[in-house]
Amino acid sequence: MSEDQIRIRITELKKQLTGNLLQDGEIQQAIYDFKKKLKPEIEQNPSLDDFDDEGCLMCGG
Repeated sequence: MSEDQIRIRITELKKQLTGNLLQDGEIQQAIYDFKKKLKPEIEQNPSLDDFDDEGCLMCGG
């Protein structure tokens, strides 16, 4: 999967989010997994997750 395809997939997944943390858990995990493909270092240093303005999912920032 190319970087552009991954970014498109992340955008598609974000549109599916409901705002309910329990319902969105699997979608958020899929988004995070795609982000790790683009920038693997976010797994060890979540503050490097600068893909958007929603903050770091894993660190709550």
